[in-house]
Amino acid sequence: MKFFKKNWWYFLVFIFIFCCLNFFGFNHNYGDPTNNYGFSYAIARGQIPYLDFNTVSTPLYAFYCAIFLLIYNNYVTFLLAQALLVTVTFYFLYQMFGKKASLFLVLMVIFTYSNIIGTYNYMCFFMMVLLVYLEKKYPNKDYLIGACIALSCLSKQTIGPFLIIPSIIFYHKDLKKLLRRFAGFLIPCVIFLIYLLVTGAFLPFLDLCLFGLFDFFHNNGVGGGQVHIWPFIFTLLSIVFSLILIIRHRKDIQNYYLFFGFLFAVPLFDFTHYAMYANCLLIMVLPYIRLPEKYLVSLSFAIFIPTCIILFMMWPVDFVFTSDANHFNYNLHDKKTYQNLMKYDKYIDQYEDAIVVGYYSMYYDIINDRDLSYFDVLYYGNFGYNGTEKMINRIKDMHNQYFVVSFEDYKSDYEYSQFAKEVAHWIVSNCEEVDTKYAFVVYYKE
Repeated sequence: MKFFKKNWWYFLVFIFIFCCLNFFGFNHNYGDPTNNYGFSYAIARGQIPYLDFNTVSTPLYAFYCAIFLLIYNNYVTFLLAQALLVTVTFYFLYQMFGKKASLFLVLMVIFTYSNIIGTYNYMCFFMMVLLVYLEKKYPNKDYLIGACIALSCLSKQTIGPFLIIPSIIFYHKDLKKLLRRFAGFLIPCVIFLIYLLVTGAFLPFLDLCLFGLFDFFHNNGVGGGQVHIWPFIFTLLSIVFSLILIIRHRKDIQNYYLFFGFLFAVPLFDFTHYAMYANCLLIMVLPYIRLPEKYLVSLSFAIFIPTCIILFMMWPVDFVFTSDANHFNYNLHDKKTYQNLMKYDKYIDQYEDAIVVGYYSMYYDIINDRDLSYFDVLYYGNFGYNGTEKMINRIKDMHNQYFVVSFEDYKSDYEYSQFAKEVAHWIVSNCEEVDTKYAFVVYYKE
């Protein structure tokens, strides 16, 4: 009871965050959050990342959520784990900046919760906040700071390694301090290396998370000609703003860590990924906001609560709990979409061990308690080096296999689509057509 009285503020934040994710953030119940839940779902079932299913990032977030899913493997548990992580983030911000941290809640509604959704991007952002906190409060805990930099790498390998740079810039003349941080850095990395070697996932990990980046950059964002113009412009402007802050406050190490938040937007440059960079920008400016704290808190909640309600009411559709969707039965979905998903599920179940080729694949495997495979995230750049060709070769080696191709995804001309259409095209061109219904076409490969 004493603990609750002392920390009631954070319990309140936790409840708010969970409600935002599960009840108000229903437009994020698809795509990346579902995929990230799927990775944790698979690990909790005993599957090995990189070996049994494909993910293109380092797995700290997936393992973090899988710990909770061992208790109850459900999407609501995944959201509770994410709400806890966001709340702890808020705790560190509050410890550093006091009530000014309430502006983080305002940023949430500005970005319609895109900056707090459950993905490995958020875990990397959390580690950045933790590093800023440690540098501010405990700068001499070098082993711990080094370990946290390593955990950043294990959260997102395209950002974490850059977080070594601030230590080098600030402490390059203190070799002992750098060596202590390097020793701390090695501990999580060695543990992860042992895990990869023991499970036999070392080479698949290198292929998906290192060599596969060439395919990912080539097929997505700037490299693939899929640039969301406004997020791209905002990213460039934000980089300039970040550099100005660094130049004006050269001795503030936190800005050096947070500057690398621009890498969240690279190479996709979309609204969701820019939202993660916006988190970093907010923390960069919090120390320089001079408004009285009591006004900031009043302003924050005056914006936050009504906007949550307005965002919910603005969606012109009916919503229902997905009560019949296994593992998603406490989630809020668009009623029509949910009814369609259940129809699709019933139809596909007619075919033994069918592989769904489309954006619906992950959802189908989870609600049917199936193991994940490399078909669940059938996106460009998600299969390692020359990955699309590897996926086609996988199909060539299969026999007596049904494929259910989503023609809505296959024929889509959406310019930002990441669906690997070449894989679907090979199936359509080389396998026997069996049936068609609900924009799905069933194929059989002997």
